[in-house]
Parts: sequence; C-alpha cells; structure tokens
Amino acid sequence: MLRLLEDRTPLRQSGRPRFTPASGDTGAPYIRPGESLPIRIRVVRTENQLSKAIKVRADAYGRHTPAFADALKVVEADDVDRGSLVLLAESKVTGEAVGTLRIHTNFSAPTYLERVLELPEFLRGAGIAYVTRLAVANGPNGSSVKLALFKALYRYCLATQISWILAVAREPVDRDLARLGFLDIMPNSQKLRRPADFGDVDVRPLYFDVLEAEHKWRESRHPLYDFMVRKFHPDIEIFASVSSAWATPRRPRSRSAVFEGHWLEPAQIMAV
Repeated sequence: MLRLLEDRTPLRQSGRPRFTPASGDTGAPYIRPGESLPIRIRVVRTENQLSKAIKVRADAYGRHTPAFADALKVVEADDVDRGSLVLLAESKVTGEAVGTLRIHTNFSAPTYLERVLELPEFLRGAGIAYVTRLAVANGPNGSSVKLALFKALYRYCLATQISWILAVAREPVDRDLARLGFLDIMPNSQKLRRPADFGDVDVRPLYFDVLEAEHKWRESRHPLYDFMVRKFHPDIEIFASVSSAWATPRRPRSRSAVFEGHWLEPAQIMAV
C-alpha cells in the first residue's frame, strides 16, 4: 500500500522561493491596485449630476456652434430614456464637471442613427451603442478626459455584450475617432447634414468594432493599448452603479490621494 511521505528536505536559501501563507499584519503597506487618475468617471444617477453634464456640453458646443448652445441647456428626452446612460467626468481636486458623453443602446428600441440611416448588413441585428453629446471642459487636460471617457464607453460595451459603437462627428472630432479605430459607415467618407442635433453642420457617420478592438490595438502596437486594455483605472466607476442608473445618491466614499503624476501624452492622438 502506498503512503504519502512527508517531505523533510530542508529549504535552501537560494533557488525556488518558499511559499509562506499570510498570517495577519506583516507590516508591509497595502498598495491599492491600479493607476489613479486626476478625474473620476461615473454614471449620472441624480438631478445634480445631470445638471453638471448639461452645463459641460452646453459650454463645449457653444465654443463651436454658439447659436446652438442655448438648445443644450435643458434636459433632453434621451438623457432619461430607459435605453440611455450619461457618463460624467469630474475633477477629484475641485469636484467640477470636466467632461460627459451619452450612450444610447438599442436593447429596447432602435437608436436615432438606425432610424434615419440604412446601415450596412453587418451592423444589423446586433447590440449597438450610439454615442452622442461628447463634450469636455476647456483646459489643458481635455484630450485626456476624452480618452478616459472613451475607455469607460469601451468597457461598458464589453460588459453588456455590445458589438458596435456608432457615432456621428464633425471635424476635427471625426479624425480623433478615426485614430481610435472608428471607420466610415458610408462610402468615401460621405457626410450627413444634421441641423437638429449639431447646429446645422455636416457630420461623418462612423462605427467601431468593440469585439475586435483589443486584437487590432495589440497587433498594430497602438499607443493607447496599455491605457485602454492593460491598465486598471479604479477611478472609472461605471460598473458601481450601472444596474441602477437613476437612483438616490450613495454615501460619499473616501478617496485615495490625488495622483500628481502626468497624464498619458495624447496630443498626437486626440485633439480637443
């Protein structure tokens, strides 16, 4: 009959490291995982948060299309639609809103772009997130705020099994999205006229392949691969409240110290 023999081989000081189970306080400081950001991003869940998002986008659109700014100073139907989420980026230092975007899914009804544009066959019958009202506050970190908002959008789509992100963008935002991997829906970069939503300007319809993005970024050694895929950013909090996107505010949570380092250099990737 075989029996297990106790290994009495003495442990060596060199070679394979010895495994020692944790036993209480070792005296070593706990290091919070992930990379801290100067901002935090969360899903809008209160009237106050929505007011902040509305102000940011009214100010941002007003810089480009002043005549259209007043129309954006009110709550829009899509802001509180059951198929929509509004993301809000806030400074961890001042608490002020510095960016926002709106995600409208087709889980319960077609999105606006699906209703007004005949989409290619491959975009039909799948989960879609139509992105609108991307806006950032005027300032030196605007490009980095955009990147963080896009990561929140991308992660949300992965978690909710959305296959495609659709957007319509004016110049130069369309070039920003193209650098991230967005492609033209219409041939020859054809544009649409959308006076109702963009203040009478031409916009470029674009799509983004959520499921293939990680592979394409990695294969092309895209400069955003680490930021978008490999790094963990606990200040992007979209999953903490995504199941109850409009509810009573939660108690304030303690925050770690603000990261004083430098943002990812995004100047060549996204322009404000």
